[in-house]
Parts: sequence; C-alpha cells; structure tokens
Amino acid sequence: MTNIHERIDIGTIQVSALLLRDAKFFTRSLDSRALIEVAREAEARVADLSSAGERTVTVDTPIGSFEAAYMPWQWRGPDYPTLIYHHGCGERPFDFGRFSSNSFRRLFVATDEVIPANVVAVRAPFHDGSNMDYVRAMGDLENFIGMLAASVGLIDAIATRASDRTSSPVLASGISLGGWAVNLHRACFDTVDRYVPIFAGAALGEMFVSSVYRKMTAGLAQRRPDHLREVLDFEEEFRAVKADNCAPLLARYDRIIEYDRQRSAYAGMSLSVLEKGHVTGSLATERLREHVFRVLLACDSDRNGRG
Repeated sequence: MTNIHERIDIGTIQVSALLLRDAKFFTRSLDSRALIEVAREAEARVADLSSAGERTVTVDTPIGSFEAAYMPWQWRGPDYPTLIYHHGCGERPFDFGRFSSNSFRRLFVATDEVIPANVVAVRAPFHDGSNMDYVRAMGDLENFIGMLAASVGLIDAIATRASDRTSSPVLASGISLGGWAVNLHRACFDTVDRYVPIFAGAALGEMFVSSVYRKMTAGLAQRRPDHLREVLDFEEEFRAVKADNCAPLLARYDRIIEYDRQRSAYAGMSLSVLEKGHVTGSLATERLREHVFRVLLACDSDRNGRG
C-alpha cells in the first residue's frame, strides 16, 4: 500500500506525462555512446572562481560541444572548503527571484545561516530556457548523455581550479539530476575530496525502465530497457572507487530514484535516509541543508584542526 509520499511522486509524474504527451524522453533517437565513456572525455576550462557572476562555458565531449554555466556565489577565501553544487532536473539555478523555487536558492541563498565554504553553482546544458525547451532537447538520448557528461566536465574543471587556488577540501553536491552528475564525476575522475549526492545512485537507466518515471519515457525507449541500462548505468565503475569519500542521501519512499534499487551502489558507505518521497524530500529544505552542512562542517573542523 502506497503512502502519501509515494502517491505525490506518482501523481506528479502522471500529470507531467499527460502534459508532455508526445514530447517525452528519447522520442526521436536512442543512438549514443555509453554515458560513462562520454563523461570520461568531457573537457572544460573555467576562469577565476573568486569573482561573482554567471559564466558560460563550452564543454567539449566526444559527441559534440555543449553549453553549460557556473556562478561563483560566495568566495570566503583559500582557507575555506569549496562546495560545488549542481541543481535538479528542469531547474534554473541562477534565478534568485522572489518566486523562484530552485534547490540552490532554497538551500543556500534563502538562508540566514553562515555557510563556511566557497560556494559555486553549476548549470547543466539545456537549463537556460523553458522546461519545454529542455524536454524537447531530451528527445535524443545523445543530448541527455551529452548534458550529464558536460556537467561532469564542468564540475571537474571547477574542482581543479579550486584545488589550485586553495589547500582546503573541495566538495561536490547535487540533487536528483545533480546527484547523478556528482556520482558520475566520482566514477570517472574521483578528484573531489567529498561527494554529497542527494536522491541519486548509479543505476540511471533503471529510473527510465522500472520506476514511475518510465511514464516520461517514449514507447520506443520503453521497449528497449536493456539498451537504456547498458548506455546509462555506471554501477560497476562507481563501486570500483575505493575511497571513503561519499556521503549519500536517499529518500525511503522515493518512487523516481527508488531506494531499494539505488542503495546497492552505496554498500559499505554511511548512507543517510530521509523518510520521504522524491517530491516531499526535495521540499524538505532544512533536512537537505542539514545533510550538506554536516559534511561541510566536518571539513571546516578538519581545517581548523590543521590550523
């Protein structure tokens, strides 16, 4: 029997699928190289992180170039940890307007709490227009893979720049789409000191195959579940990383990023669990911020201990 958290997830996706009609994921094409292969070869360059402002970046991948962006939102100095944050699906992370509802604004901008870190926000390709523009772009599997690979390349470039500028830890966190990008970076590069994925795992294909999110997937793709798993999953590569550097958070009643399916990637790690669903968990701002801040404060404590 489903609870309220699960019902909200199911209802949200059902309504979204009705609104999209034929504009669903992978409607036009399923052709693409494997996500892990493309992400490993993604390359980007970033400028100075200490100056505020939005910066557009062209990320080169084996399947083409993709336009992403980043914003140094707070720079406290080289003695502080650096947090790189990646937004969720369909969000416009640089919209700080009064009525905006993106996760970056909720977690970091709209709080009075002091954030003991340099904070840099990442915007994935296809997230500078409308939600419908984004969904239309996702008609090609290759665009979805290029989007995630570009995010990974940009995260890596920012992490490299931050490491050059500071002697303090670099952290990467993200929710949903951002969580997948963070985990994918760990599987490909593992050059960040601490990863804090929220509502994500490493069996990405499974989300489109067996979760309620399959209703957002085109019929052609639904009929080729093994292909989606083969192209999108990266569990083997994620588990191959032996470093104890990941602090994941999953929602027990999440019907999109399903807890029972995704938690296996985190075997042996300290997995935090929120007693909510995907939608209700995403709106549990205080709990999400608390999880990220706990990891940040641990890094800050290490900094003070060294000092």
